[in-house]
Amino acid sequence: MDQERIFVLHEFIDGEARNWFCCHVLHTNRDKQDWTFKEVLIGLYNHFVNVATMQEAREAFRTAVYDAQTGVQMFYEELIGHAQNMAVYPNEFTIQETFLDGILAEMHRTLIHDDNLSPEVNTQRTMISAALAVHKDIVNL
Repeated sequence: MDQERIFVLHEFIDGEARNWFCCHVLHTNRDKQDWTFKEVLIGLYNHFVNVATMQEAREAFRTAVYDAQTGVQMFYEELIGHAQNMAVYPNEFTIQETFLDGILAEMHRTLIHDDNLSPEVNTQRTMISAALAVHKDIVNL
């Protein structure tokens, strides 16, 4: 049954995926001789989907932008969502730095200079709580 699925799968892939499939699954001089359908799917996923998804997540994390309409909490949650899809989860300092780089300059200045907060010293929870308070103050002006 697995062999039938594998041969049918071959008909539905193209491009680099088809080349990988032919070299690693079908070729007579392949390293692994006996593939299960599940192993083929995992191989394709690991070689193409997983790498691309993690790169996209890293880029999305790096380029996420604060939106005053959705606020600080949603921006933070967006960063965490992207971080969870990255190959290597960023450390707390990197998350806080990215957060601070993405918020409004006025908010950043208030948190760092007026509130004396720092990603090196303060926790994410402290930073986000303070940012929520600053956001609330700015919105209420």
